[in-house]
Amino acid sequence: MMTESDMREVVQLLQSLIQIPSVTGHEQQIAHYLKDYLESCGFKSRVNTYNTVISVLDLGEGPTVLLDGHIDTVPANPEEWHTSPYSGQIDHDCIYGRGASDMKGALAAMIIAGKCLAREKKVKGKIVITGTSWEEYFEGYTLGKALDGLAQEGIKPDYVIIGEASELNLKRGQRGRTRVIVDVKGKASHSAHPESGINAVYKAQRLITALQACPLPEDPFLGKHIIELIGVESWPNPVDSVVPYQCRVTYDLRLLPGESKASVLQEFETIIRQVQATDPEFEADVRLAGGEVMTQEGVAEWVEALPPAWVFPADAPFLQTTEQALRAIGLTPAVTKYDFCTNGSYSAGIAHIPTLGFGPGKETSAHTVDESLAINDLQKACAGYIAIARALLRA
Repeated sequence: MMTESDMREVVQLLQSLIQIPSVTGHEQQIAHYLKDYLESCGFKSRVNTYNTVISVLDLGEGPTVLLDGHIDTVPANPEEWHTSPYSGQIDHDCIYGRGASDMKGALAAMIIAGKCLAREKKVKGKIVITGTSWEEYFEGYTLGKALDGLAQEGIKPDYVIIGEASELNLKRGQRGRTRVIVDVKGKASHSAHPESGINAVYKAQRLITALQACPLPEDPFLGKHIIELIGVESWPNPVDSVVPYQCRVTYDLRLLPGESKASVLQEFETIIRQVQATDPEFEADVRLAGGEVMTQEGVAEWVEALPPAWVFPADAPFLQTTEQALRAIGLTPAVTKYDFCTNGSYSAGIAHIPTLGFGPGKETSAHTVDESLAINDLQKACAGYIAIARALLRA
Protein backbone atom coordinates (compact mmCIF):
# COMPACT_ATOMS: atom_id res chain seq x y z
CA MET A 1 0.00 0.00 0.00
CA MET A 2 1.31 3.43 -0.93
CA THR A 3 1.30 6.01 1.82
CA GLU A 4 1.17 9.79 1.51
CA SER A 5 4.90 9.73 2.21
CA ASP A 6 5.46 7.33 -0.70
CA MET A 7 3.49 9.56 -3.05
CA ARG A 8 5.60 12.55 -2.09
CA GLU A 9 8.80 10.53 -2.38
CA VAL A 10 8.13 9.36 -5.94
CA VAL A 11 7.68 13.00 -7.00
CA GLN A 12 10.87 14.05 -5.25
CA LEU A 13 12.80 11.14 -6.74
CA LEU A 14 11.71 12.02 -10.26
CA GLN A 15 12.76 15.62 -9.71
CA SER A 16 16.17 14.44 -8.52
CA LEU A 17 16.61 12.17 -11.54
CA ILE A 18 15.71 14.98 -13.95
CA GLN A 19 18.27 17.22 -12.25
CA ILE A 20 21.03 14.77 -13.22
CA PRO A 21 21.65 15.14 -16.99
CA SER A 22 22.13 11.71 -18.56
CA VAL A 23 22.36 12.06 -22.33
CA THR A 24 23.16 8.74 -23.98
CA GLY A 25 26.77 7.76 -23.32
CA HIS A 26 26.96 9.93 -20.19
CA GLU A 27 24.99 7.86 -17.68
CA GLN A 28 27.66 7.26 -15.03
CA GLN A 29 26.51 9.91 -12.53
CA ILE A 30 22.84 8.94 -12.56
CA ALA A 31 23.70 5.23 -12.50
CA HIS A 32 25.65 5.57 -9.25
CA TYR A 33 22.99 7.85 -7.75
CA LEU A 34 20.39 5.16 -8.45
CA LYS A 35 22.61 2.40 -7.10
CA ASP A 36 22.88 4.16 -3.76
CA TYR A 37 19.17 5.00 -3.70
CA LEU A 38 18.12 1.42 -4.45
CA GLU A 39 20.45 0.09 -1.77
CA SER A 40 18.73 2.39 0.72
CA CYS A 41 15.42 0.78 -0.34
CA GLY A 42 16.66 -2.73 0.47
CA PHE A 43 17.95 -3.82 -2.94
CA LYS A 44 21.30 -5.40 -3.64
CA SER A 45 22.57 -3.07 -6.35
CA ARG A 46 25.50 -2.66 -8.70
CA VAL A 47 26.54 -0.72 -11.80
CA ASN A 48 28.02 -2.75 -14.64
CA THR A 49 30.58 -1.75 -17.26
CA TYR A 50 27.87 -0.21 -19.47
CA ASN A 51 26.68 2.09 -16.65
CA THR A 52 23.51 0.06 -16.33
CA VAL A 53 22.12 -0.26 -12.80
CA ILE A 54 21.13 -3.80 -11.83
CA SER A 55 19.27 -4.15 -8.53
CA VAL A 56 17.74 -7.24 -6.92
CA LEU A 57 15.26 -7.48 -4.06
CA ASP A 58 15.07 -11.07 -2.79
CA LEU A 59 11.77 -11.75 -1.01
CA GLY A 60 12.15 -15.52 -0.87
CA GLU A 61 11.47 -18.50 -3.09
CA GLY A 62 9.23 -17.66 -6.03
CA PRO A 63 9.11 -16.15 -9.53
CA THR A 64 11.23 -13.21 -10.69
CA VAL A 65 9.78 -10.01 -12.12
CA LEU A 66 12.11 -7.54 -13.85
CA LEU A 67 11.08 -3.90 -14.11
CA ASP A 68 13.10 -2.04 -16.74
CA GLY A 69 13.54 1.67 -17.37
CA HIS A 70 16.30 3.30 -19.37
CA ILE A 71 18.31 6.07 -17.72
CA ASP A 72 19.64 7.80 -20.82
CA THR A 73 17.88 10.67 -22.59
CA VAL A 74 18.14 12.58 -25.82
CA PRO A 75 19.77 16.04 -25.57
CA ALA A 76 17.80 19.21 -24.74
CA ASN A 77 18.42 22.78 -25.88
CA PRO A 78 17.74 25.04 -22.85
CA GLU A 79 17.02 28.00 -25.14
CA GLU A 80 13.92 26.25 -26.47
CA TRP A 81 12.40 25.41 -23.09
CA HIS A 82 10.21 27.64 -20.92
CA THR A 83 12.27 26.48 -17.94
CA SER A 84 15.55 24.60 -17.56
CA PRO A 85 15.21 21.07 -18.98
CA TYR A 86 17.09 19.87 -15.90
CA SER A 87 15.07 21.70 -13.24
CA GLY A 88 12.36 19.16 -12.44
CA GLN A 89 10.06 22.13 -11.93
CA ILE A 90 6.44 21.52 -10.95
CA ASP A 91 3.81 23.58 -12.76
CA HIS A 92 0.06 22.88 -13.00
CA ASP A 93 0.49 19.47 -11.33
CA CYS A 94 3.08 18.36 -13.89
CA ILE A 95 6.81 17.77 -13.50
CA TYR A 96 8.86 19.31 -16.30
CA GLY A 97 12.25 18.21 -17.55
CA ARG A 98 14.16 16.08 -20.00
CA GLY A 99 13.33 12.46 -19.28
CA ALA A 100 10.16 13.18 -17.29
CA SER A 101 8.11 10.83 -19.48
CA ASP A 102 10.99 9.15 -21.36
CA MET A 103 11.51 7.60 -18.99
CA LYS A 104 12.74 8.68 -15.59
CA GLY A 105 9.16 8.92 -14.36
CA ALA A 106 8.56 5.22 -14.84
CA LEU A 107 11.88 4.39 -13.21
CA ALA A 108 11.09 6.52 -10.16
CA ALA A 109 7.71 4.81 -9.89
CA MET A 110 9.31 1.37 -10.16
CA ILE A 111 11.80 2.15 -7.40
CA ILE A 112 9.23 3.43 -4.92
CA ALA A 113 7.00 0.46 -5.79
CA GLY A 114 9.92 -1.83 -4.95
CA LYS A 115 10.46 0.05 -1.68
CA CYS A 116 6.81 -0.45 -0.75
CA LEU A 117 6.96 -4.18 -1.54
CA ALA A 118 10.17 -4.57 0.44
CA ARG A 119 8.48 -2.94 3.42
CA GLU A 120 5.32 -5.07 3.17
CA LYS A 121 7.04 -8.44 2.64
CA LYS A 122 3.71 -9.93 1.48
CA VAL A 123 4.96 -11.59 -1.72
CA LYS A 124 7.57 -14.25 -2.45
CA GLY A 125 10.08 -14.08 -5.26
CA LYS A 126 12.54 -11.58 -6.65
CA ILE A 127 12.03 -8.08 -7.95
CA VAL A 128 14.76 -6.89 -10.30
CA ILE A 129 15.00 -3.26 -11.38
CA THR A 130 17.28 -2.36 -14.26
CA GLY A 131 18.17 1.22 -15.13
CA THR A 132 19.58 0.60 -18.60
CA SER A 133 21.97 2.78 -20.58
CA TRP A 134 22.36 3.48 -24.32
CA GLU A 135 18.70 2.71 -25.06
CA GLU A 136 18.10 5.79 -27.19
CA TYR A 137 20.71 4.50 -29.65
CA PHE A 138 20.44 0.72 -29.34
CA GLU A 139 17.16 -0.60 -27.93
CA GLY A 140 17.66 -3.80 -25.98
CA TYR A 141 21.45 -4.05 -26.17
CA THR A 142 22.33 -3.19 -22.58
CA LEU A 143 19.24 -4.94 -21.21
CA GLY A 144 20.62 -8.04 -22.89
CA LYS A 145 23.95 -7.50 -21.15
CA ALA A 146 22.13 -7.04 -17.83
CA LEU A 147 20.25 -10.30 -18.36
CA ASP A 148 23.55 -12.04 -19.12
CA GLY A 149 24.95 -10.72 -15.84
CA LEU A 150 21.88 -11.85 -13.90
CA ALA A 151 22.13 -15.31 -15.47
CA GLN A 152 25.66 -15.62 -14.10
CA GLU A 153 24.14 -15.03 -10.65
CA GLY A 154 21.52 -17.72 -11.27
CA ILE A 155 18.70 -15.23 -11.80
CA LYS A 156 16.41 -15.57 -14.83
CA PRO A 157 13.36 -13.30 -14.95
CA ASP A 158 10.03 -15.01 -15.50
CA TYR A 159 8.41 -11.72 -16.55
CA VAL A 160 9.62 -8.33 -17.78
CA ILE A 161 7.74 -5.05 -17.52
CA ILE A 162 9.00 -2.27 -19.79
CA GLY A 163 8.19 1.16 -18.35
CA GLU A 164 8.07 3.16 -21.58
CA ALA A 165 5.22 5.66 -21.72
CA SER A 166 1.90 3.92 -22.39
CA GLU A 167 -0.65 6.28 -20.79
CA LEU A 168 -1.08 3.52 -18.17
CA ASN A 169 -2.25 1.10 -20.86
CA LEU A 170 -0.73 -2.32 -21.43
CA LYS A 171 1.42 -2.95 -24.49
CA ARG A 172 1.73 -6.51 -25.76
CA GLY A 173 3.97 -5.90 -28.75
CA GLN A 174 5.85 -3.55 -31.03
CA ARG A 175 7.51 -3.50 -34.43
CA GLY A 176 11.27 -3.82 -34.66
CA ARG A 177 13.48 -1.40 -36.51
CA THR A 178 16.71 -0.98 -38.38
CA ARG A 179 18.45 1.51 -40.63
CA VAL A 180 19.70 0.51 -44.06
CA ILE A 181 22.45 2.36 -45.90
CA VAL A 182 22.79 2.04 -49.67
CA ASP A 183 25.85 3.49 -51.37
CA VAL A 184 25.12 4.07 -55.07
CA LYS A 185 28.19 4.43 -57.24
CA GLY A 186 28.81 6.80 -60.13
CA LYS A 187 31.75 8.30 -61.97
CA ALA A 188 33.15 11.78 -61.40
CA SER A 189 33.55 14.27 -64.21
CA HIS A 190 33.55 18.03 -64.60
CA SER A 191 29.97 19.28 -64.46
CA ALA A 192 30.61 21.18 -67.70
CA HIS A 193 30.98 17.74 -69.33
CA PRO A 194 28.42 15.54 -67.52
CA GLU A 195 28.36 13.07 -70.40
CA SER A 196 31.87 11.98 -69.37
CA GLY A 197 30.68 10.92 -65.92
CA ILE A 198 27.94 8.90 -64.26
CA ASN A 199 25.79 10.95 -61.89
CA ALA A 200 25.33 8.85 -58.75
CA VAL A 201 22.37 10.95 -57.58
CA TYR A 202 20.43 10.22 -60.78
CA LYS A 203 21.22 6.54 -60.29
CA ALA A 204 20.04 6.67 -56.67
CA GLN A 205 16.81 8.23 -57.87
CA ARG A 206 16.06 5.01 -59.75
CA LEU A 207 16.47 3.02 -56.55
CA ILE A 208 14.31 5.44 -54.57
CA THR A 209 11.52 5.20 -57.15
CA ALA A 210 11.70 1.40 -57.18
CA LEU A 211 11.50 1.19 -53.39
CA GLN A 212 8.52 3.53 -53.32
CA ALA A 213 6.67 1.18 -55.66
CA CYS A 214 7.55 -1.93 -53.64
CA PRO A 215 4.47 -3.62 -52.02
CA LEU A 216 4.93 -3.92 -48.25
CA PRO A 217 3.45 -6.52 -45.88
CA GLU A 218 1.19 -5.60 -42.99
CA ASP A 219 0.49 -7.26 -39.64
CA PRO A 220 -3.14 -7.03 -38.48
CA PHE A 221 -2.05 -5.97 -34.98
CA LEU A 222 1.34 -4.31 -35.32
CA GLY A 223 0.68 -2.49 -38.58
CA LYS A 224 2.75 -1.96 -41.72
CA HIS A 225 6.28 -2.91 -42.53
CA ILE A 226 7.76 0.51 -43.27
CA ILE A 227 10.65 1.54 -45.53
CA GLU A 228 11.07 5.30 -45.21
CA LEU A 229 13.79 7.42 -46.83
CA ILE A 230 15.40 9.55 -44.11
CA GLY A 231 18.63 10.82 -45.68
CA VAL A 232 20.40 11.56 -48.96
CA GLU A 233 24.09 12.53 -49.23
CA SER A 234 26.38 12.87 -52.23
CA TRP A 235 30.11 13.13 -52.84
CA PRO A 236 32.22 15.15 -53.38
CA ASN A 237 31.12 17.11 -50.34
CA PRO A 238 31.17 20.09 -50.18
CA VAL A 239 29.77 20.25 -53.67
CA ASP A 240 31.87 21.71 -56.48
CA SER A 241 31.83 21.61 -60.28
CA VAL A 242 31.92 17.83 -60.19
CA VAL A 243 29.35 15.24 -61.20
CA PRO A 244 28.78 13.26 -57.94
CA TYR A 245 30.59 9.95 -57.94
CA GLN A 246 28.69 8.50 -54.96
CA CYS A 247 25.25 8.94 -53.43
CA ARG A 248 24.25 7.47 -50.06
CA VAL A 249 20.59 6.93 -49.29
CA THR A 250 19.55 5.94 -45.77
CA TYR A 251 16.28 4.24 -44.90
CA ASP A 252 14.48 3.71 -41.60
CA LEU A 253 12.66 0.38 -41.49
CA ARG A 254 9.93 -0.74 -39.09
CA LEU A 255 10.01 -4.52 -38.97
CA LEU A 256 7.38 -7.21 -38.43
CA PRO A 257 7.83 -10.51 -36.55
CA GLY A 258 10.16 -12.94 -38.26
CA GLU A 259 12.17 -10.32 -40.14
CA SER A 260 15.94 -10.59 -39.80
CA LYS A 261 19.17 -9.11 -41.09
CA ALA A 262 19.15 -11.66 -43.90
CA SER A 263 15.57 -10.90 -44.94
CA VAL A 264 16.12 -7.12 -44.82
CA LEU A 265 19.28 -7.27 -46.94
CA GLN A 266 17.62 -9.67 -49.36
CA GLU A 267 14.72 -7.23 -49.75
CA PHE A 268 17.09 -4.44 -50.80
CA GLU A 269 19.31 -6.66 -52.93
CA THR A 270 16.25 -7.83 -54.87
CA ILE A 271 15.33 -4.22 -55.68
CA ILE A 272 18.93 -3.47 -56.65
CA ARG A 273 18.92 -6.40 -59.09
CA GLN A 274 15.65 -5.20 -60.58
CA VAL A 275 17.14 -1.75 -61.21
CA GLN A 276 20.29 -3.33 -62.69
CA ALA A 277 18.15 -5.32 -65.09
CA THR A 278 17.04 -2.07 -66.75
CA ASP A 279 20.27 -0.12 -66.17
CA PRO A 280 23.54 -2.07 -66.57
CA GLU A 281 25.50 0.94 -65.22
CA PHE A 282 23.71 0.80 -61.88
CA GLU A 283 25.97 -0.32 -59.03
CA ALA A 284 25.25 -0.20 -55.29
CA ASP A 285 26.32 -1.69 -51.97
CA VAL A 286 23.90 -2.20 -49.07
CA ARG A 287 24.48 -2.65 -45.34
CA LEU A 288 22.81 -2.18 -41.98
CA ALA A 289 23.72 0.88 -39.94
CA GLY A 290 25.26 0.60 -36.51
CA GLY A 291 27.40 2.38 -33.98
CA GLU A 292 29.62 2.03 -30.94
CA VAL A 293 28.78 1.53 -27.28
CA MET A 294 31.54 2.64 -24.92
CA THR A 295 32.19 0.73 -21.70
CA GLN A 296 33.49 2.27 -18.47
CA GLU A 297 36.93 1.00 -19.44
CA GLY A 298 36.81 2.91 -22.72
CA VAL A 299 36.32 -0.19 -24.85
CA ALA A 300 34.19 0.40 -27.96
CA GLU A 301 31.72 -2.33 -28.87
CA TRP A 302 30.19 -2.26 -32.34
CA VAL A 303 26.43 -2.73 -32.32
CA GLU A 304 24.40 -3.39 -35.44
CA ALA A 305 21.03 -1.67 -35.09
CA LEU A 306 18.43 -4.44 -35.47
CA PRO A 307 16.10 -4.71 -32.46
CA PRO A 308 13.41 -7.20 -33.54
CA ALA A 309 9.63 -7.03 -33.38
CA TRP A 310 7.72 -8.93 -30.71
CA VAL A 311 4.12 -9.66 -29.85
CA PHE A 312 2.23 -11.79 -27.32
CA PRO A 313 -1.32 -13.06 -27.82
CA ALA A 314 -4.19 -11.15 -26.24
CA ASP A 315 -5.20 -14.24 -24.26
CA ALA A 316 -1.75 -14.90 -22.75
CA PRO A 317 -2.33 -15.80 -19.09
CA PHE A 318 0.32 -13.40 -17.76
CA LEU A 319 -1.30 -10.56 -19.70
CA GLN A 320 -4.76 -11.37 -18.34
CA THR A 321 -3.37 -11.61 -14.80
CA THR A 322 -1.70 -8.22 -15.15
CA GLU A 323 -4.77 -6.55 -16.63
CA GLN A 324 -6.99 -7.88 -13.84
CA ALA A 325 -4.54 -6.65 -11.20
CA LEU A 326 -4.58 -3.13 -12.64
CA ARG A 327 -8.36 -3.07 -12.89
CA ALA A 328 -8.60 -4.20 -9.28
CA ILE A 329 -6.92 -0.94 -8.17
CA GLY A 330 -9.17 1.23 -10.31
CA LEU A 331 -7.11 1.60 -13.49
CA THR A 332 -8.72 0.94 -16.87
CA PRO A 333 -5.90 -0.19 -19.19
CA ALA A 334 -6.49 -0.78 -22.86
CA VAL A 335 -4.36 -3.57 -24.34
CA THR A 336 -2.54 -2.11 -27.33
CA LYS A 337 0.92 -1.90 -28.92
CA TYR A 338 3.88 0.47 -28.91
CA ASP A 339 4.40 2.39 -32.13
CA PHE A 340 8.10 2.83 -31.35
CA CYS A 341 10.89 0.45 -30.40
CA THR A 342 11.74 -0.47 -26.78
CA ASN A 343 14.03 -2.69 -24.73
CA GLY A 344 11.34 -5.33 -25.11
CA SER A 345 13.06 -6.13 -28.41
CA TYR A 346 15.60 -8.02 -26.35
CA SER A 347 13.56 -9.42 -23.47
CA ALA A 348 10.72 -10.59 -25.71
CA GLY A 349 12.16 -10.60 -29.23
CA ILE A 350 15.46 -12.34 -28.43
CA ALA A 351 15.25 -13.83 -24.91
CA HIS A 352 11.55 -14.80 -25.35
CA ILE A 353 10.65 -13.74 -21.82
CA PRO A 354 6.96 -12.85 -21.29
CA THR A 355 7.07 -9.06 -21.60
CA LEU A 356 4.58 -6.21 -21.30
CA GLY A 357 4.82 -2.45 -21.52
CA PHE A 358 3.25 -0.27 -18.82
CA GLY A 359 4.26 3.26 -17.94
CA PRO A 360 3.07 6.78 -17.22
CA GLY A 361 2.99 9.52 -19.83
CA LYS A 362 2.10 9.83 -23.49
CA GLU A 363 4.16 8.24 -26.24
CA THR A 364 4.09 11.57 -28.06
CA SER A 365 5.78 13.37 -25.13
CA ALA A 366 9.12 11.69 -25.75
CA HIS A 367 11.94 13.88 -27.08
CA THR A 368 9.78 17.03 -27.07
CA VAL A 369 10.49 20.57 -25.88
CA ASP A 370 8.95 21.13 -22.42
CA GLU A 371 8.66 17.39 -21.83
CA SER A 372 6.50 16.77 -18.77
CA LEU A 373 4.65 14.16 -16.75
CA ALA A 374 1.46 14.57 -14.74
CA ILE A 375 2.03 13.86 -11.05
CA ASN A 376 -1.24 11.96 -10.87
CA ASP A 377 -0.09 9.58 -13.63
CA LEU A 378 3.28 9.12 -11.94
CA GLN A 379 1.62 8.07 -8.68
CA LYS A 380 -0.87 5.81 -10.48
CA ALA A 381 2.03 4.11 -12.27
CA CYS A 382 3.71 3.45 -8.93
CA ALA A 383 0.52 1.84 -7.61
CA GLY A 384 0.30 -0.10 -10.87
CA TYR A 385 3.80 -1.55 -10.54
CA ILE A 386 2.96 -2.67 -6.99
CA ALA A 387 -0.21 -4.36 -8.25
CA ILE A 388 1.60 -6.05 -11.15
CA ALA A 389 4.38 -7.39 -8.94
CA ARG A 390 1.88 -8.70 -6.38
CA ALA A 391 -0.07 -10.47 -9.13
CA LEU A 392 2.93 -12.07 -10.83
CA LEU A 393 4.89 -12.99 -7.72
CA ARG A 394 3.87 -15.66 -5.24
CA ALA A 395 1.64 -14.50 -2.37
